[in-house]
Amino acid sequence: MSLQMTASPYIDFGFFSSRGNSETALFVDQKAQQGRRQLQESRVLGMRGKGAFDELNQVYEDCLESNWDGYGATPVSEGTYRLAYQFLEALPLGAPLPSCGAEPDGHLTLEWHRSSRWSLSISMSPEGDLHYAALLGTRKAYGTEPFFGFAPRTIMDLIQQVTTV
Repeated sequence: MSLQMTASPYIDFGFFSSRGNSETALFVDQKAQQGRRQLQESRVLGMRGKGAFDELNQVYEDCLESNWDGYGATPVSEGTYRLAYQFLEALPLGAPLPSCGAEPDGHLTLEWHRSSRWSLSISMSPEGDLHYAALLGTRKAYGTEPFFGFAPRTIMDLIQQVTTV
């Protein structure tokens, strides 16, 4: 039996997170999270440094009122905004920058595009569900993954497939 592993071009520090309750475990977890936040500011590695959080915030502010699209759209809730923000924070350092948008049902979207046949769209629901649809050349993938504070492997694999040339 052989175990096959593929390397990811992204830096995932999720393994630093601890579920320990000792004073030492909490200190280490706090320092790891502090370091990750600093790396998020990087223009090379971090979403914040690339402007993803600014774009998400602008979309949220533009879609706060009912009928924001002129066709009766539901406003984006603060809870949905927080979940999308947390999802961006959960993406591994170095992950490609998505574009942000809103849907008439009040969901926020994150999208990655390489071409008309290589595309991924994730819709963040107020309940924390990640509804996704992807075009992968001649194949399609779609489904729903729950968001529990980390980027699901299924979604990370799709981001990598869509953005890797």
